[in-house]
Amino acid sequence: MSRIRMIVLGFLLGMMCIGCSNQNEVESERYEMEGRLLKSVSGSHYIVANNGGAISMGNETGDEGIFDELLSGDLIRVTYDQIQESYPGGTTIYNLKLVEEGTVENLPQDEIDQLIEMGNTFDLSNVR
Repeated sequence: MSRIRMIVLGFLLGMMCIGCSNQNEVESERYEMEGRLLKSVSGSHYIVANNGGAISMGNETGDEGIFDELLSGDLIRVTYDQIQESYPGGTTIYNLKLVEEGTVENLPQDEIDQLIEMGNTFDLSNVR
């Protein structure tokens, strides 16, 4: 009888481990957002969403040079998964497309000022 119990307990434990391991494999939903690019001198890049606040972008596009030809103020569309609730917010992007070229005048000055107060330095030269 104890052998049957051991087999049943082993089976149940194995099923619990399989159920727990599958939870991490669920892919999160992805969304799209448009906003203006704000390039940092340190290599950090922000998107200032059309509805407000700046969001720091981590690059998971597979293209390390994806920001190289873009300038601060360009209108971009990104695919991302979630936005961290902080200021500035943070997200990981998986795709980026240039919608239209822009200039620093297209960026809200108050957002730039807040980020500078936090110690950020930006490339605002806009020379193509």
